[in-house]
Amino acid sequence: MSIVISIRFGRGLGLSRVYLTHVVVFVMLVFMNSLFKGRSAIVTGASSGIGRMIAQTLGMAGMDLWLVGRSAAELEITAGAIIASGGPKAECVPLDISNRGVLAALVAEVGESHGNLFALINNAGVMYPEPSIEADPERSYEMLMINVLAPLEGCRAAVKVMRSQGSCGHLINISSLAGRNDSYGTYSVSKAALNQLGRVLRKELENDDIRVTTIIPGGFATQLARGFSKESMARFATAAAEVGFDPEGEDTQRIMGNPQHVADMVRYVLEQPIDLNLEEITIRPAFSLDL
Repeated sequence: MSIVISIRFGRGLGLSRVYLTHVVVFVMLVFMNSLFKGRSAIVTGASSGIGRMIAQTLGMAGMDLWLVGRSAAELEITAGAIIASGGPKAECVPLDISNRGVLAALVAEVGESHGNLFALINNAGVMYPEPSIEADPERSYEMLMINVLAPLEGCRAAVKVMRSQGSCGHLINISSLAGRNDSYGTYSVSKAALNQLGRVLRKELENDDIRVTTIIPGGFATQLARGFSKESMARFATAAAEVGFDPEGEDTQRIMGNPQHVADMVRYVLEQPIDLNLEEITIRPAFSLDL
């Protein structure tokens, strides 16, 4: 209603379209800040890529944030960007969530220090796209711990906090299209398990005001490629060349999407009424490579 009144009032005065656009944006930001003010969220993998964009987007909207990642320096960069955008000071928590129990302990601490844990966003992930039979067992264990078991223990702890606080909340897991593909070894297994975890939790929490959403991105520009072997990178370059794409040129945005789009989808989920269940959302760039 505020937007409609502003537009009609502006037109009546003969104001420019640019001015009206600024009015609409301002009203939308005020609405978002009022929606998230006083609520908190934990974002894992917030030191880069999609996690950093999620944190900056929610921080700009007024959410109180706890940022989790392995690099303290990178987390501080994320927190600085939030402050620069007008958001509140975020708490930076350097953690290796492959260690059993550390994420659950953090969730419990946040529940004690903040009166409204509104969202746990399990974004952290690691990817070693190698055949399961030939894979390094330690790397396989790391993927299963970070991609599946840490989200599980985090969700379990978050539900306990949300129930004790008597408030509504969201559990959002950032998965991957690899969970529907059999070409990425144990990484595919871990993401398929994460997808199923979301379905199971959704069913178990139907009688609570806690919604569970799995967001399934396709190819987006993240730090996951740091775990790629030279063979995997060569395969990506070959697949791109076969369809006429230059992965280092202007075509990049068509095959590797902007992480901001995923962050906007997370914000959209959190803006919806708590009686609406968005179980799974697939988001991908305009063009997909067959790897």
